[in-house]
Amino acid sequence: MVRTYIEPAKHLVPEFWEEEKIRLIRRMAETGQPALEGVTPAKVGRILDRAVFKDLRPSDLKEALTKADKLDVDTGIDFFGTRLEIPIYVGDMSFGALSGNPNIAIAKAVTEVGAVAGIGEGGLHPEIAKYRNIVVQWASARFGMDMALLRAGLAVNIKIGQGAKPGIGGHLPGRKVVDIIAQLRKIPVGSEALSPAPHHDIYSIEDLAQRVKALRDLTGKPVLVKVAAVNKIHFVAVGVGRSTAEGIIIDGAGAGTGATPIVARDHLGIPIDYAVPVVDMWLRRDGTRGGLIMIAGGMLYSPMDVAKIVAMGADMANMGTAALMAMGCILCHACHTGGCPTALTNMIGSGKVLDVEWGSRLLANYLTAVGKGLKAILYALGMSSLRELVGRRDLLEVYNVDEKVAETLGLDLAQPGDVAWLDGTARAVVQREYYEEGRPPIIGMGGVVPGYTSPARRPLDLLRIEAAQVTHPSVDPYREELEVDVWIGGERYYTPVVVPAIDEAAVYAAAALGAPIYGGDCRGFRCINEGATVVAPQEAAEVDGGVVVIDETKGGGLLEEAVARLDLQLRRRGTRDRTYIVAVGRLYNGGDIYKLAALGADLVCPLGIFEHVHQRVRNLDLRSRMVKFENVITALTKELRLLMGANGVTNYFHTLVGNRDLLRSLDGKIAQRLGVEVAGR
Repeated sequence: MVRTYIEPAKHLVPEFWEEEKIRLIRRMAETGQPALEGVTPAKVGRILDRAVFKDLRPSDLKEALTKADKLDVDTGIDFFGTRLEIPIYVGDMSFGALSGNPNIAIAKAVTEVGAVAGIGEGGLHPEIAKYRNIVVQWASARFGMDMALLRAGLAVNIKIGQGAKPGIGGHLPGRKVVDIIAQLRKIPVGSEALSPAPHHDIYSIEDLAQRVKALRDLTGKPVLVKVAAVNKIHFVAVGVGRSTAEGIIIDGAGAGTGATPIVARDHLGIPIDYAVPVVDMWLRRDGTRGGLIMIAGGMLYSPMDVAKIVAMGADMANMGTAALMAMGCILCHACHTGGCPTALTNMIGSGKVLDVEWGSRLLANYLTAVGKGLKAILYALGMSSLRELVGRRDLLEVYNVDEKVAETLGLDLAQPGDVAWLDGTARAVVQREYYEEGRPPIIGMGGVVPGYTSPARRPLDLLRIEAAQVTHPSVDPYREELEVDVWIGGERYYTPVVVPAIDEAAVYAAAALGAPIYGGDCRGFRCINEGATVVAPQEAAEVDGGVVVIDETKGGGLLEEAVARLDLQLRRRGTRDRTYIVAVGRLYNGGDIYKLAALGADLVCPLGIFEHVHQRVRNLDLRSRMVKFENVITALTKELRLLMGANGVTNYFHTLVGNRDLLRSLDGKIAQRLGVEVAGR
């Protein structure tokens, strides 16, 4: 029985959930007393960290905190007829993603302290059904769905997407589907529980409205719609508002999950603090904000986080990862393996079991601490209720962002700067799944948004990829075909992944899989650079046809900027359709390929990952090396298809290449340099 904390995990790459934050959450969970951070602006990190309340003096806050229990301040909210004392929604974490007892502990804790929790899509366990303050979920796979489930709890939540993997369906590995999980989900023991990317009865706003009404009529419960924070979240939110749903749950990039492709975590969607202000503004303009509860989540953990996200426009905060940390999570990213050392996400029946009473008590203390801290903040701001704070962006000022970002979010800019957290020495991690298994690597939990919550290697990392939700459907790459073929000069390539000729085995692997080859010795096969114009990024490419290769190893300049610039020049000249752009650079994953394609590259050579693998396998025999390179090509192509499917793009060459509207930048200056919009626009 697990009833004690263990040391937090150590990470090679800086993450949002560093050890100090985990210990701070644990202190709140052990004492029930709030930790008040975020009074002064940070230089890097979230917008929430860079924004502060203009007139909030630390001394006033400290004084309010000493008498928080006696303050006549209302932090509660009416949740469809049920009074919540703390405006916190915990979840949605399914029975299966978590290991059973944590789900029970969460339901018990929120009911005791007056918060609410979503149960996720794993079916309804009888022990959880005993608690009132839960929200059941109607997700794309309909796991465990029956009338008893739908009529439990306070509301029904239609899950369209989640922040860790917008546009991509859920995934519970077969090894975690033991007897009880199989019974609750109504699937065979040991089977992979793959949720489809789209709901196959929701392909438009009109479809969503029909489903909302049907579920409301069927259950007699209010209906919420859960979506991920994506590039065009304002359009999605207006669609939800017009669907007559009673609430919207928005899950931001960096949010936690049991399992997601790393490429999805690192490249899809936008942070919650970019989404909420824009959604609030658009819903108010549309006349659909009133009566719609907005719940916002994704890397929130402190009373100040809750206060700021409410001031930006939310009614409630969603806390998932922080709730697990209160119950012992060490952020080891092993949720999907079934081997969680804290018994939170391990395989049921594996031996370790969380003590429900211990976990529930800690979570209840943590939520109580958040409520106390929020009460002190409201009092120090001169307010008597939470409702007075909703949408009060005028009370905030933001530091260390550019004017474009501040304007987009409707925040007063106190001190300009760059959002981008760039570090040219940042380490690129290449997971073994690429070259050993030929598949996209999977990870659990969140907290990583490159260039925002962790250092980025290059400006390309600050671009975020759109994902399809409500306004148009995503496409499931596991079940549907997505076209990635590229025709150049009458020759067909079966993938846009260009393979560098750094090893004869790499050349043979490329030839075997129909991939283009770049280099000096292509072993008798055609090199894509034969007869091409090869330039460094800073050089002007005066071409009106044929193949032009922009190779960042040839000199200075920014590869992504050069690609975008040349694409626009060729389009203005009317010669884009007979010119093919090949981008060559130290790139490492399918996200890099997707982004450079959207900026204008027809083919992309991710030199970085091939060089890395070349060093790892150079002592193997030719055949073994060839297999490793084939795996890399296959994995990168699968990642590209995953990202295309997430955005509903079915054809690489005709829909993705040069389509900058699929990208948004977290930094205004980078947006301007690359010819894309800022996130939130």
